Amino acid sequence: MTEKRVQFDFAIEFTNGGGLQGQGFRLDIEGDDITDEELAAYIIQDLRLLMVGPVVIHNKEIITEPHKRTPRKRTELSNQLVDLREEPLSLEQLFARAAETTLRVIAPDGDSYLIRRAAS
Repeated sequence: MTEKRVQFDFAIEFTNGGGLQGQGFRLDIEGDDITDEELAAYIIQDLRLLMVGPVVIHNKEIITEPHKRTPRKRTELSNQLVDLREEPLSLEQLFARAAETTLRVIAPDGDSYLIRRAAS
């Protein structure tokens, strides 16, 4: 199987102020493509960022290039952002969404959390 990487630019806003930008950033990926949401989750987890707000991906390009390390599995990545500052949900509603996919949640106070269903 040919190994793929993704090259892209990104802009991250932090919920406590400030931001981070990257240009020409490269990451190993599993498979032939990755969604912007999965890529945002990958960056957040890979850089161990906290209090992350919106993430914008630009100029995404999939390239054929040998992996530099083992890529993250898609099941490890958050597929959906839930911003409780804009969309108040009950705990039951959050759990229902987390049963379907891993969530990145921004709490009303700006803290961010990752919610995923435990393996059974």
